[in-house]
Amino acid sequence: MSKLKTMIMALIMLTSILSGCTSSDISSDVTDLEQKINDLQQTNDNLSTQLETAEQNLELFNNLSSELQSSLTSINMTVDGLNIQITQNGIMISNITNQRDSLQLDLDEAILSNSSIISELESQLELLNQQISQLNSNSTQLEDQLEDAMEEISDLTSSLNAITDQMSRIMYQTFTDVNGCPLSDPTQKIKIGHDNNANGQLTGNEIEMIVGSCAGSSGVVASIGNTGGSPRDAGISQAVAMGGNIYFIADDGVHGTELWKSDGTLGGTMMVIDLTPAMCSTCTNMDTDIRELVAGDSHLFFAANTLNNGFPDPIRELFVSDGTESGTEMVKDLFNCPTSTGDITIDYRGVNSLVAIPGSSYGTQGQDRVIFSGFSCSMESWACNGEEPWISDGTLSGTLEVDNIRVGDTSMATADGQGVIIDIIGSQPRSFFQSGETIYFTADDNESGREIWKFDLIQTSSTGAIMVKDIKTGSSDSFDIGIAVEFTQFGEDIYFAADDGITGVELWKTDGTTSGTILVRNVDLNSNSSNPQHLIVVGGDLYFTANDGVHGTELWKTNGTSVGTGIHSDISEGSNSSNPKDLIEFSNNLYFVAHNGSKNVVMTTIGNESTTIWHGNTMGLNITNPSVGTIFSDSIYFTADEGLFQINLISFHPGTNLVPIISPVDLHAWNEAPEILVATDNEIDSENILFLTNDFNNNPNARFLFYHWDNSYSNLHYV
Repeated sequence: MSKLKTMIMALIMLTSILSGCTSSDISSDVTDLEQKINDLQQTNDNLSTQLETAEQNLELFNNLSSELQSSLTSINMTVDGLNIQITQNGIMISNITNQRDSLQLDLDEAILSNSSIISELESQLELLNQQISQLNSNSTQLEDQLEDAMEEISDLTSSLNAITDQMSRIMYQTFTDVNGCPLSDPTQKIKIGHDNNANGQLTGNEIEMIVGSCAGSSGVVASIGNTGGSPRDAGISQAVAMGGNIYFIADDGVHGTELWKSDGTLGGTMMVIDLTPAMCSTCTNMDTDIRELVAGDSHLFFAANTLNNGFPDPIRELFVSDGTESGTEMVKDLFNCPTSTGDITIDYRGVNSLVAIPGSSYGTQGQDRVIFSGFSCSMESWACNGEEPWISDGTLSGTLEVDNIRVGDTSMATADGQGVIIDIIGSQPRSFFQSGETIYFTADDNESGREIWKFDLIQTSSTGAIMVKDIKTGSSDSFDIGIAVEFTQFGEDIYFAADDGITGVELWKTDGTTSGTILVRNVDLNSNSSNPQHLIVVGGDLYFTANDGVHGTELWKTNGTSVGTGIHSDISEGSNSSNPKDLIEFSNNLYFVAHNGSKNVVMTTIGNESTTIWHGNTMGLNITNPSVGTIFSDSIYFTADEGLFQINLISFHPGTNLVPIISPVDLHAWNEAPEILVATDNEIDSENILFLTNDFNNNPNARFLFYHWDNSYSNLHYV
């Protein structure tokens, strides 16, 4: 069709050209013919040329016309064929229409005659469709459940295969526990687990549980610094308990005196850190001078020297430790000055009077702090404040001077020749005591003498320390710097011994205010001091020892008033002193050691009088030099020259009162003259541990570590 259109357009153009030529010829003016003869001749030539072109175009047109005619013939044939098909389709449509009409008539008649049957069939058909739809839905759900079940079967099959493999590796193995049990009593136990490495041994994470219990109830924990033979003297001292471990100072003979810890087993006894290591492989390892080890909830604090150019610094600084080597470090280098400059000499050995403030006692568990007396000195800033009260949370930024109580009054030359005024003494705070969020202590401001002071535990920029009261007015001291003050909380008040310069050293109390700081009673009415000591609260009374100048040093008690203060027991009658000591509260009664006129005995205040406790040893064993007791596993444990003893409360008959009885616990020859260090809440086979040291071969200077625990049988220990 596109070719046909092209031919028609060419024909139209040719016709247009020819038409134009004829018009030009007619429009010539006859009158001007002569004049334009030349132009006509030229025009005739042009027309001749155009005629030739027209003839060529006419030939092209004829060709196009022939092709058009051929196409038209073909189209006509196609149209004829289509007409035939249309006619045939019309006939078929007519026939089918007739058949449809006939069938419709038949259907109408059938419907009229069978309407009830069709309605029923339609209802059944609808019901069947609904059932089919429900079954299709159920089939879909079942297919989903089947897919989930197949996945679960696959998972269970994998787990079963893994379990089967693990079961094939389950084994048990007997072994002698020389690490989990104390050194002196290795024990046969059974390890149960999976031999994943298939090497016939259960190690590490392969062990699921250990069956067995360490034998006995006491023994040597570890021979520190000695791999065999008898326990050696490790110089154990300063034991504290924290987080189920005992921390102490010991010397293993290799690293010198350092910080150690133990959980009561050989494998759990180890050095925490060597703070002053040897300078070379052949050099002697130096001792670290560790003092005043104290423990909070999760942090230890202590004073220790550091290495300065390879040599121990004589000035001890504050250290903090979480019980690990990486977690043990110096908190702050407070004193960075020489102790002698030629002009002045400073008498200072390092931070002292450390008191740990567990976070659980005032705020959040683990947010421990320490109160201490420290001397800040820096030659770079030309500042020396002397010993003042400090507080620290174990971080550099959290270590703060509470107050500069004593003002400097000593001149010191400086490099610039100007000189400065410094303090080379300080208020020298001592005997820090926590009462809630208030810290009481003694200090000397160089004006009022050594008096009682206080500050808030939660420090802000506006707080500092204040003097509670100048008990001994003027510049004289109410307290002796060399004697620790026994601050004791009793009710809402703090009790202590102080000297007002008139009554001597007597019992005082304070509520934190000047007017509320008063003398409780002048026990010795003479000019002498009664020297109250060993203050302890039992029930609704405060017990203490004092000498009234008549009965000697005996046991006294007070309810906080002057008239309610009096002697409790004149144990050694007359003017002789029984010198009660080692007072301890247990089950709402007081237990202590006193001299009955012939020897020291263990006594209690059950009833209104002090009574000697009977001990149940039928062999008539004497108890020589009994020591201060420790509460452990619902009993009091104390030591004597003969060994370790226990005070139990028993009833001889049902319904009768409990009676305290002393029983020997361990009287081994190697356990003579033990010294109780501390009791911990750590567990060996679910039992607490009591740590002690003792001499060896009757050598009081040879101390080593051993333990005691209540070994009620517990044979299952999960790793």
